[in-house]
Amino acid sequence: MNRKSHYLDLGLETDFIFRIEKCPLTHDFDVHQHDYSELVVILGGTATHIIEGREYPISAGQVFFIHGNVSHGYKDVDHIQYVNVMFHPDQITQLQELKLMAGFQALFYFEPFYRKEMNFKGMLTLNDEQLRQVTGLLDVILDEHDQRPEGYRMLIRSYFTALMGVLSRYYVANNGWPQNKALRIAESITYLEEHFQEPLNLDMLAERAYLSKRQFLREFARNFQTTPMDYVIRRRLDYSCTLLRNPNLSILQVAQESGFRDQNYYARQFRKIYLCTPTEYRDKYI
Repeated sequence: MNRKSHYLDLGLETDFIFRIEKCPLTHDFDVHQHDYSELVVILGGTATHIIEGREYPISAGQVFFIHGNVSHGYKDVDHIQYVNVMFHPDQITQLQELKLMAGFQALFYFEPFYRKEMNFKGMLTLNDEQLRQVTGLLDVILDEHDQRPEGYRMLIRSYFTALMGVLSRYYVANNGWPQNKALRIAESITYLEEHFQEPLNLDMLAERAYLSKRQFLREFARNFQTTPMDYVIRRRLDYSCTLLRNPNLSILQVAQESGFRDQNYYARQFRKIYLCTPTEYRDKYI
């Protein structure tokens, strides 16, 4: 039976959906799903992980990310020790600096979708030294979570950001083989994030991912629920909001520095998203 759990069932707070556990898994765990995401780090032992009907062996050093509403479970459990981090996806998608790391895009966005296609070869496996460093960060997060001293939420977010940054580096270092489809697409998305203010087109992004335009559109929409160019427009608009807070920049300068060559087009797109003109937004926030 594929049961589904919700973050409220765990007693998590609505405004801080985060829980971390370090514990043994002593028995098989039935296939299930939930409305939050999981980051799993295997510290020791072996088992078979079942995900969306496919099975593969897991052992010490393996790290994998599980999107919400994805069916998974464990069988053939043999002395598994693991750390399980349960959190809401918004806690990572809001971290703009991480989006500039190809390893982050690959590990937390694309690898889970390509896991079966790449026959699970694109998963992250840490060596002994890497696992020690990651375990150290996890222990700090665990202590903050369990003790809950003043400011623990802030520090958990900071340490968790550091953890994701370290794992993202290790993903590139350990999985940078040319046929890694998840990493190829991730590198294209990273390029988009770094150059969104510059002229971009679908051909350019698809070529960087070694995909056809049709394939790239499909994969992008599956992960971001929008088209690449609509995503670029939204990034430019969000960036322009920061520039609008500078009274020394004209609206034309804001539009151009954000990547819009036409001020009227910029104003129309801005109103569509923010329901006001750039000038009205500036008057409201400065």
